[in-house]
Amino acid sequence: MANSSYKSLAQKNGIVNRMVSADELPRFSAACMLAEDVKVEARFRLDDHGRVCVAAELSSRVDLDCHLCNESVVWPLSIAFEAVVAFDEQQANEWTEWSGSIGSEVEHIIVAAGQHLDVAELIEDELILGLPRQVCFDQQCANMPELRFVDKDSEAAEDEASDRQWPFQGLRELVANNRPVKDRGDQEID
Repeated sequence: MANSSYKSLAQKNGIVNRMVSADELPRFSAACMLAEDVKVEARFRLDDHGRVCVAAELSSRVDLDCHLCNESVVWPLSIAFEAVVAFDEQQANEWTEWSGSIGSEVEHIIVAAGQHLDVAELIEDELILGLPRQVCFDQQCANMPELRFVDKDSEAAEDEASDRQWPFQGLRELVANNRPVKDRGDQEID
């Protein structure tokens, strides 16, 4: 099936099961690291208008940076999509206009670069779009940076470890020491 055309697969109601490696998905690999190859199951058919349709299920595990702690998190990725395969932008635009003119929902259209099946090309955009915006939902994550303000007078300041560094601690003192002094004529003196 390596040299099968989209059309012949659809005519036979073909099913393609394949593992796709990170090397075959350069744009997706730039967005995240694959912890394992992507498992692909794609089912092809012809619709009532003779167009190639694909229904695919993708699964893998990816390493993503947590938005809370910036640590690497292994995330299970599972994506299912259905689309019509067009073979150039003009054909895709015509199908979009056609589905809009008959009042139906605009179809999901994938534009293939060639007539022969390229599984990586078929799934790469869907994988990128399927990446989560955030991967860590544990608000009690031990790796999450502490986001709070401690006032000098606060009891919590005394409880903090003495080896903790406060990058802006000197800034408050610097601002306080460099405030302009007013003389009797209410003019500022530097």
